[in-house]
Amino acid sequence: MIVDNISNWKIYLKNPVWEAVFAEIKLLNEHTPDMEKKIQNDDIILKVFSYETFTPADSCAELESHRKYIDIHTTIAGSERIDWYPTSVLSAKSSYSESEDAIYYERKEPPSARINMYLGIFAALWPEDAHMPRIMTGEKPELIKKAVFKIKIDLI
Repeated sequence: MIVDNISNWKIYLKNPVWEAVFAEIKLLNEHTPDMEKKIQNDDIILKVFSYETFTPADSCAELESHRKYIDIHTTIAGSERIDWYPTSVLSAKSSYSESEDAIYYERKEPPSARINMYLGIFAALWPEDAHMPRIMTGEKPELIKKAVFKIKIDLI
């Protein structure tokens, strides 16, 4: 897992895929429409969506990891918390879904880390990084807009 300011993206990886993703991130703003865009066929996919955050106890909160893709999350407007766990400490509640590229896990408290995602922050999550986004950062739910880049693991 990597969590940092977007301005520090060049510190981590030096390859065309990483550069393409962060070039796209620089173009995003609160007026970017909700969408799904293939940047490089199915190798790099950008998803922009809006939703309301909720408490970690909410039944909609799902703890997941992926096998085929690395996720890069960034908030465009508003804030959310992502709870993070190493997959090695979790029990799967379902088998891996190839079509969703997801494994869902039993929730466990407390999380190994809590990541507060505000404008200008990114989180890169690998297959070993189970994550539960959509958690409120404050006392009440908030409408946010965020982007998730899905990057095929073998490209990084």
